[in-house]
Amino acid sequence: MNPILPLLRVSRRNLAAEAARIRDKARVSAETQGLVFDIIADVKMRGDAALLEYAERFDGVKLEESELRVKDSEIDEAFDSVGPELVRALRFSLRRIRKVQLALLPRARRVVRSEGFTVMARSRPLPSVGCYAPGGRASYASTVLMTAGVAKFAGVPRVVLTSPPQRHGKVSPAVLAAAKVAGVDEVYRVGGAQAISALAYGTKSLSRVAKIVGPGGVYASVAKRLVAPDVETDFYAGPTELIVLADEYCKPRFPAWEVIGQAEHGADTLCGLVTYSKEYANEVRAEILKLLPSLERREYIEASLERGFSAICDSESTACGFIDAVAPEHLEILTRDYVRVGERVERAGLKLLGQYSPCAASDYVAGTDHAGFSACRGALSVLDFLKLDWSVLGTEGGLRGVIKPLKAIAYAEGLPNHYLSTRSRFEELGQQ
Repeated sequence: MNPILPLLRVSRRNLAAEAARIRDKARVSAETQGLVFDIIADVKMRGDAALLEYAERFDGVKLEESELRVKDSEIDEAFDSVGPELVRALRFSLRRIRKVQLALLPRARRVVRSEGFTVMARSRPLPSVGCYAPGGRASYASTVLMTAGVAKFAGVPRVVLTSPPQRHGKVSPAVLAAAKVAGVDEVYRVGGAQAISALAYGTKSLSRVAKIVGPGGVYASVAKRLVAPDVETDFYAGPTELIVLADEYCKPRFPAWEVIGQAEHGADTLCGLVTYSKEYANEVRAEILKLLPSLERREYIEASLERGFSAICDSESTACGFIDAVAPEHLEILTRDYVRVGERVERAGLKLLGQYSPCAASDYVAGTDHAGFSACRGALSVLDFLKLDWSVLGTEGGLRGVIKPLKAIAYAEGLPNHYLSTRSRFEELGQQ
């Protein structure tokens, strides 16, 4: 029996239940949440001493306090060591990201005049941002470009990067090279929930930041949720998710490679195939089995795909409803009418349309960014690093013109002093 992407049948009647079952696979246990809570509290209380202890416990690295921050000389050494081909690729990717992100930047200032009032809105960069780049099973240089690079495009003056040390005590050279290309101001060899806590509350070595962004493993992602009452975060960015919607129009080899490409992130990656026939699903699954023996990172891929799914839907409407119910981070559409079908799906973080839009292109060179908590929002963007600064300028005539509706609303809400405070400007109105 083929254990890869096990089959399930989906209809309008059971799509909500099946989607909920799939989402349950990504739920975090109360035990893990409790452990993360304790780590956050410990770092908050003991600062650098806790960071050093967790580096030894989780990363297997014994560090001194002076080694928490990565020196500029180490960053320069890493930059020189990765070779010109990777440096060119990083710069190429950052240029593509910049082109997309700058198109999203709002005008420097917006002014709206309305019957005696002038409302002004101006976008200002946040004062500081902390970016988390995962480590361990891979080196996420692209994450640095998509977080720190975009923060710099927004004009953030202080951009901090944290990333876990590798076994030899160094941060990945590719990550450090990307940090230099992106213009990162500070880099720290700290990972996991302890890094999020340090960014949120600060330590002797690492000053706190105004906002924390970036994907991560379960510990880092849960930590972002737990510190959110005290510091702004982007969104819950847990393990990678990909659904491929494909039909007989597409060669089975394409969806097979797409789920393999995302499954190599790790066993906790959620991958699924959505299609309309059992025969096609089995062709894709057979293709994966054929490819597996020659693949690097095979153990991660198999573990991920065995907990994935092949959803056989009875109609296009069911397929789109099921995908919306799951709300995946990435959705790749490999059907004949991929643009039209894409318009029917509303709750995917990032939609990749057609056979020439593979997920890896969006990861590295298309200019898009990490997708978000897909049911509510899309990918990280330059807008996440800006604060909208509002100002209101009223005139005497303008305030006189709105005092009657203001009074009606204030009394309807049971807040009469809202009206009285306004009326005080015009003593001649008496008891009106």
